[in-house]
Amino acid sequence: MGKMQREKGKRGERELAGTLRKYGFDSHRGQQYSGVNGDADVVGLPGIHVEVKRVERLNISEAMKQS
Repeated sequence: MGKMQREKGKRGERELAGTLRKYGFDSHRGQQYSGVNGDADVVGLPGIHVEVKRVERLNISEAMKQS
């Protein structure tokens, strides 16, 4: 994954975390390193593993495998 794609992903994660905070959730970006640890992209929703995908065409099968 290129640097521009990683930055795009980080922006999407920060945007979602900010939106969730507006709705009262204590959410923030997960502490992950290229998904190696299996951590969620955004944490703060108990019992929900969040993977943020900012793409034009979502491959739902691959996204579900990753989550």
